[in-house]
Amino acid sequence: MKKPKLKQKIKKILRSPKLLLVTAIIITISTTLFFANKGIWRHIALRREVNTRQNESNALALEEKQLTDRVDLLTHEEPTITERIARERYRLKRPDETIYREEKK
Repeated sequence: MKKPKLKQKIKKILRSPKLLLVTAIIITISTTLFFANKGIWRHIALRREVNTRQNESNALALEEKQLTDRVDLLTHEEPTITERIARERYRLKRPDETIYREEKK
């Protein structure tokens, strides 16, 4: 019965100290590259986070532009219209005014 090639390679590596040392160094370096603090997995996670933050930033910039456009429209409207909207929707008043409300029956 033939032994699998993998078992033969492992036995060959274990018999030779030089191959064992080289294999241990390669395993150590590759493990360090992947799992260390500045490893590949950390790099991938940080890149993903940067992309997420960039998308959030773009969405907020778009919202800011929309709100700025809306403010510009309100400032270009007639002051009487803006005042009426402020009084009706937000129940604002001038400092020297008194508001009287009627009870609905």
